[in-house]
Amino acid sequence: MKLLGKHTISPGEIWAVTGTDSAVRSAWCARVVRDEDLAGEAALLSFAQQAEEDGRTGWPQARYYDEAGRTVAEFLSFDAIYEVNPYEVGARYPETRRAYRERLNALMALLDLQMFRDRPVIALSNGETRRVLLVRALARNPKLLVLDDPSAGLDTRQRSRLKLMLATLAKDGLSIVFACRHADEVPPGATKWLTIGRDGRARTIAAPKTAKTVRQTVASARHPPGDTQPVVEIRNLNLSVGGRQLFNGLSWTVRQGERWILRGENGCGKTTLFALITGDSPLAYAADIRVFGIPRETGTELAKIRRRIGVASPEMQAYLGFSPDELLARALQDRHDLLLLDEPFTNLDARAARRAAHRIETYLRRHQDATAILICHRQDEVPRLFDRELDLNAR
Repeated sequence: MKLLGKHTISPGEIWAVTGTDSAVRSAWCARVVRDEDLAGEAALLSFAQQAEEDGRTGWPQARYYDEAGRTVAEFLSFDAIYEVNPYEVGARYPETRRAYRERLNALMALLDLQMFRDRPVIALSNGETRRVLLVRALARNPKLLVLDDPSAGLDTRQRSRLKLMLATLAKDGLSIVFACRHADEVPPGATKWLTIGRDGRARTIAAPKTAKTVRQTVASARHPPGDTQPVVEIRNLNLSVGGRQLFNGLSWTVRQGERWILRGENGCGKTTLFALITGDSPLAYAADIRVFGIPRETGTELAKIRRRIGVASPEMQAYLGFSPDELLARALQDRHDLLLLDEPFTNLDARAARRAAHRIETYLRRHQDATAILICHRQDEVPRLFDRELDLNAR
């Protein structure tokens, strides 16, 4: 197969694609899939698809209501994948419903998604949503799979699992284009490396060396200067969502000036915890939570609390249409007492992510009493000054 009439990829090959501008790289991936020469033989996985699905509900808080949006089973159904018109008589499809169902079951098992069939897509975590979108991309059994930063939002275990799964699919003859920010995310056996310039053109390069990830210690937490009043207090939190128990007696206090890393596997409740703090989740009113000393109860004026919180997240990118740089600028432009940074480097290339991390560091150095909580799956992307850690999987 020829990509954009120039580069020829053979069955079973894995090509790695990098670039200094993530938006240009994403546009190149979209052009590959739309290329008329491929005649529908290519499938794409991208953040834009996640944003499109989220946009169907129209409001980000919908993820905390079980009845909101299509379920995973509906999203991946034969009718949805092949856009079946129930009023069209005699329509022909490339396979039977039974054959599709068998392949879908195999894909769901391969990505460990069987338990999510009846959950709304919007209620999934970012990492879980990426895995569902990958199944959708593979559902039509394409010959070429184009992945635009598929590891974004995946925890360490799921990133490793994705690499092995893609290597297996390549051995079965699937051609794969893997666009990414980090060389260590590329599946083993990549046969070619391309870089996308700012002009949108692809050029062949030598395989880059994989940098070693340095583990940042959080053992020696600093003591914030001045007042150390509690900013966030969560007491004995018990919470189940979608039939899964996320928290079982969680108690956590974040004090003024502290900088925390919030860790845990996909779906363990990190983003839900942020929603409880901001009040985006109605479940907050059934929990013992205080923010800036204010209890979350009927009559609480959320606007007063939210004005003091700066937030950046992939959901805000999807719903509001802001770039990650714009969201981070909004979070840092005002003098916020609390920063909630949920995967703030999503959709940033490696260089831009380093710049964003530096901006966060600069802000925290200037505002010593500012409190910050960060969700980030890659240790090498964590800005300096984050010296405390809560691992939700360790509880």
